Amino acid sequence: MDMDRYRIHDLDTATEVRRGVAGQPMAIESCKNSNLLVLDHTSTITVDDCTDCLIVLAPCSGSVFLRDCQSCTVLTACQQLRTRDCRTLRIALHCATQPIIEETSNAVFHPLSLHYDSFIDDMTAARLSLFTSHSSSVHDFTPEKGAIHYRISKDVLPLSSDHISILNAHGVSVDVHDSDIPYCEPRTGPGHYYYSGCSDEVPRLKFVERCQKVAHTISTTSTVSLVDTCEVDLHKHGTKMPMVVKGLGTLVVLEICGDKEEIEQLMKNTDAGFKEVPEQQYEALAAALSTINQMAIS
Repeated sequence: MDMDRYRIHDLDTATEVRRGVAGQPMAIESCKNSNLLVLDHTSTITVDDCTDCLIVLAPCSGSVFLRDCQSCTVLTACQQLRTRDCRTLRIALHCATQPIIEETSNAVFHPLSLHYDSFIDDMTAARLSLFTSHSSSVHDFTPEKGAIHYRISKDVLPLSSDHISILNAHGVSVDVHDSDIPYCEPRTGPGHYYYSGCSDEVPRLKFVERCQKVAHTISTTSTVSLVDTCEVDLHKHGTKMPMVVKGLGTLVVLEICGDKEEIEQLMKNTDAGFKEVPEQQYEALAAALSTINQMAIS
């Protein structure tokens, strides 16, 4: 195996793009003032001793480790994110579990907005959900009294025009209107719940793509707001659901704010089989989703 294929190191003022990683581990080491793009799914990624870098990482089925890094901007979707001995990080993150920081200061977490041609395929290969993220539930392993080591931003991570041009040149967009991960806005009123499920016989990628198109349509419609999304493994959590889910293996739930009739019309025009949750089940569903989310970060 050519190990250099899975390693980026000692770059200064350079742009490096890696494809064809195909689920292998990846290491990034000792880079400065560089643009580093890994555009294929991985099993683990370590980023060590990097300074002033833009780092875009394709979905990772395991952990992304950031160590001894400073003044870096990182965009990634992963099962777990851990930082240690880092300073001044901007992180656009979609994470299946609770991010953990250790001996880290001045870190800002943003929702991930990202698209490239194989992103949804890579999310599926990495066994990650487009609809579930715990990126805002950061755990500081080394807190200090009176010190705030991180903050959470609801806004999409802003990038310079130079960085955007470099990403676009390699087929990558961070525009929220292109993002394969649905962008959720702040709640502006009461929400309306819709759900779609599939059996284990339906290919997961096909189901995910259908649901993603619906979520994208809602998030880019100016008169309604997508405020939350969640994917539920019914084999683990089916008994918690207030709806009838017999015969289904996976459920995607969308919460939408806006005019009820307009939302109903939008959902009728889709082909993903979304159904409205009866209002009398809203409270039970919200409680079930809260329990599931707490289990994921505990």
